[in-house]
Amino acid sequence: MAIIKNAKNINIQVTNNYTSLSKVSHEEAHQVIIEATKQNLELSSQKRAIMQGFGKDAEKQTEPEKSKLLELKIKKDSFVPLGIADFKGNKENAQIKFQVKIKEGKFEKLTFKIKNEGSEIYSEEINKSLEEGDIYDIEWDGFSKDKMYDSTLFTNEKLSAEITDGTATSQVNISGQCKTEWLDMKIDDNNKKIDVTIRVNLKDGGIIGTDPPIHNFSALEAMALDGIHTYWSRMKSRTKISTDIVTISSKEYKVEVKALNTQEKSMDDVDLVYNGSDKWLRSSNPGSVSGILSFFGQFAPERVVYNAKQNNEDKDFALTSAHEIGHEIVKEFGGDKYSYGHEGSSHPILQTANTNPLPTSGEVNVMEYYSDAYYDHDRTIASEKDVLGLLWCSKLKINKK
Repeated sequence: MAIIKNAKNINIQVTNNYTSLSKVSHEEAHQVIIEATKQNLELSSQKRAIMQGFGKDAEKQTEPEKSKLLELKIKKDSFVPLGIADFKGNKENAQIKFQVKIKEGKFEKLTFKIKNEGSEIYSEEINKSLEEGDIYDIEWDGFSKDKMYDSTLFTNEKLSAEITDGTATSQVNISGQCKTEWLDMKIDDNNKKIDVTIRVNLKDGGIIGTDPPIHNFSALEAMALDGIHTYWSRMKSRTKISTDIVTISSKEYKVEVKALNTQEKSMDDVDLVYNGSDKWLRSSNPGSVSGILSFFGQFAPERVVYNAKQNNEDKDFALTSAHEIGHEIVKEFGGDKYSYGHEGSSHPILQTANTNPLPTSGEVNVMEYYSDAYYDHDRTIASEKDVLGLLWCSKLKINKK
């Protein structure tokens, strides 16, 4: 038996009570307005009441689910994946810490879950009897059950944590800000591989000289990005370097660094300049230095120069790009003096090299100045200390709500 109503307009006015009883009721309209003009509007259900919007505001994050029996909250608000130490060697928190409080009742078993946009990516059982007033601490290392870590899940507000016994549930959103806006990091802990994406802002600095250029901006951009990848990655792939990995908690990890040229959430802009004249021009990138260094830094242009009349310039330009962009990286974790002083190898203001001969074997640090020779391309690489510093820049500040 069914009731079917078809009309252009239906207007129902009731003086007192209006009751509608059915097994299933379905109503659809472009807009639904339910209004109680005098007293409370009451909506009740013997099971869950589900209300969901699909319009332009539907993607706004909903409030975490609350329970009268349980309470889940974030206890510790800073976190570095794998507990990577800071530049001075200070230990960092390797876990996100939660706290469960039992407000009412007694629980023999609870499940802690991490969800990515509603899909479970991690869970653990709490097989402990807990009752009213008890507090239980939980730690999560940021990795999924597949031992994968992705910093963008935190910064894009896609994660939530919940504690449940199947009926009572308490939920909290996990979101935060990365210490460094221009960096994203993914870790595959099964294969001990770390992928880092840094966002740079490379701009066309124009052409100097009258000779027709052999490279346009797109070609310079590609060489610069390749230089960052070559000299900042430690992938155990360099034939003349046997140490190009990083060690974290006695475990070896390969690190691949890729740069993306964009104006969104990126570093300070740097010009790529094509110099076709006979005069060699210096590259520099003082970046956002502060204090007394900023006075001298303002006279140094932020640019990487392709000196077309020099020998082997393609390789030199790629390496120089890695060095100049590297200033912004090392400043982020080591400070202005460490960056502008080329890690102690030059005068931070005069920019003159200290006595620092090129190593006869082993690694050549892409961020140092050498007093007797230019870099050896095949042995030049960002130091392990600097790459670990770059990874530390992924430190998250978790919002506590």
